[in-house]
Amino acid sequence: MRVELDKKALFALASDTRLEILKAIQPMRRTTTQLSEALSIDKAAVHRHLKKLEEGGLVKRYEDHGFVYYGLSWKTRDLVSPNENTKIVVLLSCSWLLVLGAIFFATMGLLSPGIDGAANEGLMPDYKGGNDTLLSSEAVDSLLWSIPPVILISGTIVLLIMALRVLRKPKQEVAQDDIAS
Repeated sequence: MRVELDKKALFALASDTRLEILKAIQPMRRTTTQLSEALSIDKAAVHRHLKKLEEGGLVKRYEDHGFVYYGLSWKTRDLVSPNENTKIVVLLSCSWLLVLGAIFFATMGLLSPGIDGAANEGLMPDYKGGNDTLLSSEAVDSLLWSIPPVILISGTIVLLIMALRVLRKPKQEVAQDDIAS
């Protein structure tokens, strides 16, 4: 299922108290009084927060035997405890963002000597000859701009490995009895 969050849902998620309420009703439906006692919050405040969550479509109201219970909507269930597909999508999306960041920094590193190479001229001496050759300011600039892409690509590799681990199903071990027969 695809979870889409609108403006009201994002507003409802913008409060730590509302997030705590969502965590409290994750395992089962609860009344306002039960939530108030569990979270040590005023009953009226819990009611106000529940109204905001209901407006955002994150909580459903259920009436049963004269009591009003609040439970998670299908949208919130996927947000609070995402399934494996959601985890994979998040990991791959973050990987692409890191790759785009690495491309940005690499491009800036390539353009850097042309942009401010003349401004840094003369700041770092460039001795020719022997083994005591120092780096020019252009080389230092491009070296400094190459560090963020390396870090971002490393992060991308880590996220991709995590996504592959989520994708990979655990293999069943063969029992010793099956091998003997």
